[in-house]
Amino acid sequence: MLPPSDGIFSGRALSRAERVQIAVLIGVAAAAVTWIAYQLVPDMLARDFTYPWRGARALLEGLDPYREIRPAGPPPNDMYFMYPLTAAMAAVPFAWPSAQAGGAIFAGIGAGALAYALSATAGLRHFWLFMSPPFGLAVVLGQWSPILTAAALAWPLSWLLTAKPTIGLPLFLYRPTKQSVALCTLFVAISLAWQPMWPIEWWEATRTVQEHYAPALRPYGFVALLALVKWRRPEARLVAGMALVPQNLYFYDQLPLFLTATSGRRTLLLTVLSWVAWIGAHVGCATPVYCGREGETWVILLLYVPAAAMSVLDIETMNRWRERWGAYRSHR
Repeated sequence: MLPPSDGIFSGRALSRAERVQIAVLIGVAAAAVTWIAYQLVPDMLARDFTYPWRGARALLEGLDPYREIRPAGPPPNDMYFMYPLTAAMAAVPFAWPSAQAGGAIFAGIGAGALAYALSATAGLRHFWLFMSPPFGLAVVLGQWSPILTAAALAWPLSWLLTAKPTIGLPLFLYRPTKQSVALCTLFVAISLAWQPMWPIEWWEATRTVQEHYAPALRPYGFVALLALVKWRRPEARLVAGMALVPQNLYFYDQLPLFLTATSGRRTLLLTVLSWVAWIGAHVGCATPVYCGREGETWVILLLYVPAAAMSVLDIETMNRWRERWGAYRSHR
């Protein structure tokens, strides 16, 4: 008989050294994949990360990103600077190299930070999410959701939640701490000291954004608000908060919903459902490069609704129900 395995896949807690090694491996892989994706379509530069990258460069030159970044052609030159100034400030370390190099490094650090944070208490049980469309799209499109999800789990990174408040606020509600409040307040205060009028400029810029909706206001999205029944649970607050903020219903903004999966099986289930949603959205899609409108209903039904159910039906409750059902059947 073979002795019990103590490998990293045995379900045991990981050491800090193992967590660092895994985080570096995933971070390097994410950076490499992102770099390759950027090379395939070089005209897109660093995809969506191009905007905070340009904002950071404007800051380094002493300029106002909201005045300097204007629509001037096809993506990624088609919009105003739509992010809060905190996003440009957070992107400053990535502004020194080219947009593509900076975007790849940003993606790698975000993926690595998420891997390290997830492995703190759960080992590798939740690593299925790294195989999901929400994670893959977030990485190659230069999105903030991986590093913001990590920031919700590791308070030293919590100041980053201010870089994208629409997603950052629900993630803050997931695990609010005094340290997070202090860091977010300090970072916003620094941004206001640098450019006092930026909130007004940001608000004016966001009025030009289209096709960003609060899921609760879309068909079937109200179901996610049932999570409020268990509002004391972190997962329930996260789902309800996510359902009430505007976002792009095209998978990548929904990566934080994986925090509602409190077991490896639940993470695997959400990963499988996200793939079903992805395939469903792209079947018959007129423009396969972006199927946002086609994906909206799929995202709500196969990501928001299951996440809401998971936030209400915690594992302990389901185990009690299973025990009661077993006891009932044994007495029949």
